[in-house]
Amino acid sequence: MNSAISREASKRQPKDPKPAWGWRVTGLVLGLVLTLVGAGAVVVNGVQGVQATGLVGTRGTFTVAYCTDTNPSRKNSDYECGGDFAPRGGNVDDGRSGTLENADDYPAGEKLDVVESLMGSELRFRETGVGATLGSVLWFCIGLAILAMGAFQSRKWAKSFKK
Repeated sequence: MNSAISREASKRQPKDPKPAWGWRVTGLVLGLVLTLVGAGAVVVNGVQGVQATGLVGTRGTFTVAYCTDTNPSRKNSDYECGGDFAPRGGNVDDGRSGTLENADDYPAGEKLDVVESLMGSELRFRETGVGATLGSVLWFCIGLAILAMGAFQSRKWAKSFKK
């Protein structure tokens, strides 16, 4: 009979105490920040991914005039290329000069298929093709993961404020 009483008592143990108020606020703020960062990454990389397919925007040819390394450290090269853009179906006189986003080290005179960037300043161009599309899809998926983590954190810590 004593064993039945001890089992009954173990079922009635009090719930775990709530974390301190400061930790709950910190968790909620962290969740909201992750949610906003994830949502931003999803939107930006979604737009850039659609552009990289060439379905949206003004497509054309970018002729490289120069490429410079804006980060001269040996590990992390970050190239910026300038040149002339000629829209598809037009001629060079219709074109404009600008810079190529996310560039590699291209030699002068190289011709690339690009699309005029929708986001950011004018006269910026993005490469089109499979590699550019896959890169945007990869970062889109990472943004989705961050968005999911942020939504989970926000929901979890928001529930901790209920009585």
